[in-house]
Amino acid sequence: MPDASPNLGNARTLRWTDPGVLAFHRRRLGGLDFFREMARGGLPAVPIYSVLDMRLTDVERGYCRFECDPGPHMVNPVGGIHGGVYAILTDSAAGIAAQSWIEEGFVTRTVRLNVDFLRPLTAKSGTVVCEGRTAKVGRTVVLSDATIVDGDGRDIGRAQGTFMVVPAAESGSPAGDPPPPAEREYLAEWGDTDAIRQASAGSTGFELMSMVADGRLPAAPIGQTLGFGLETVGDGAATFLCEPAERQYNPLGIVHGGVPATLIDAATGCAIQTKLPPGYSFSTVSLTCEFFRAITLETGPVRCIGRIVKHGRQVSVADADVVDRDGRVLVRGTATCLAHPLR
Repeated sequence: MPDASPNLGNARTLRWTDPGVLAFHRRRLGGLDFFREMARGGLPAVPIYSVLDMRLTDVERGYCRFECDPGPHMVNPVGGIHGGVYAILTDSAAGIAAQSWIEEGFVTRTVRLNVDFLRPLTAKSGTVVCEGRTAKVGRTVVLSDATIVDGDGRDIGRAQGTFMVVPAAESGSPAGDPPPPAEREYLAEWGDTDAIRQASAGSTGFELMSMVADGRLPAAPIGQTLGFGLETVGDGAATFLCEPAERQYNPLGIVHGGVPATLIDAATGCAIQTKLPPGYSFSTVSLTCEFFRAITLETGPVRCIGRIVKHGRQVSVADADVVDRDGRVLVRGTATCLAHPLR
C-alpha cells in the first residue's frame, strides 16, 4: 500500500494510489463492505490517508478505527501537529462510521464538523488512535462522534459530525474490469521551522506572519504536504491560497472535508496571531466548519479568508470563508483560540 515515506532533510515523498480504483469499487459496494475491504487491504487506501500516514484498521456497523503516526510533514509553523490533522482524522472516522449504514447507490457528505482540541501533538508523539461512532442514524441525516487518543490512552481531541445522505453521483455495478492501481507521488519540501520560533522572540505576530507571507521565513510543512500557503496578512486578517490536488481526495472522489477545515484553522489562527506580542503564539481550542459545496480539481484555486471577530488578552474568536474563483462560499468556519507564551 502506498504511503508517506521519510526522506533525508526537510522533505518527504508522498505516495498514493489513483483514486479512480476506489470510485470503481464504491459504485458496486455499500459503505460497510467498501470500507471493510479497505481495512482488510483488499482496496488501496484513500489518497489523503496515505499522505497523512492514516491506517484504517477496523470497520463495523456504526464504528470505525484509524491509527495515525504524526510526522514532520504535518507540523504547523511552531512545531506542533497542525489542527487540520485532527480535523482530517475525526472527519474520516466519523464519516466512515456514518457511511457504514449506507447501502449501494448512496453516500454521505459532511454538513457540519466541530472539533475540540484537548492536548497538543508533536511529530514525536507516536501512534495515535481515532475512533468514530454513530450517535443517530436517520433516513437523510446521520450524526457521528469521534475521539483521538495518544499512545498513553489520553484524550487529545473530540469531534461531532453531521452527515447528509445523498444519491451517489454514479450508481450501479460498473461494466468491465477496474482500472489498474496506478501509483502517484509528490515530493513535499519545507524550510527550517526553528527559524519561525527564533524570529517570534523579537517579532510581533503581525511581523512574523508578514515574513512568512513574503517568503522571508519558511512556510509550515503541513502547507507543503496538502498544497496551500499564506498569501496575504493584515491587521487581524489572513488569506491562504490552495490548489485542489488528487492527494487531497477522499473516498468519494472529491477533496476531503478536512482540507478546507485545515485552511480555516490556518486562516483563523494566523489572523489571531497578527494581534499577538513578541514571544506569543496560540492554540486552537475549538473549530467548527459548515460545508456548502464540494471541492474538486475542476473547482480550481480556492482562497480561505480569515478575520478576527473578537480579540481578547487570552481568548480570541475568528471566522473564515473558503471561496472559489467566482467568490462563492464553499465552506465557512469559526475558531476559538487561546494565546500563550511560545513553548
